Amino acid sequence: MGEENTELTIAVLCFGPLAEILGRNQSITLERSATCQTAIIQLGIEEWLVKGLKVAVNGDMSALDTVLHDGDELALLPPVSGG
Repeated sequence: MGEENTELTIAVLCFGPLAEILGRNQSITLERSATCQTAIIQLGIEEWLVKGLKVAVNGDMSALDTVLHDGDELALLPPVSGG
């Protein structure tokens, strides 16, 4: 009986101030059945959730409870400010 893979690897794209904090592109490993919110918490940027952080998975705007799959691309889109 083969051992089941319990992890997945995703690409993370950061924009705006998050790109300055985390870098523009990175790859992270998560447990299977992880959500966008799980990834955000693992990255240590959960405070951005209350600031209006939006996410996109594979180019589609997604909810924070969207389940991620191996090879997905998660884009982190902080709110835009200006004046």
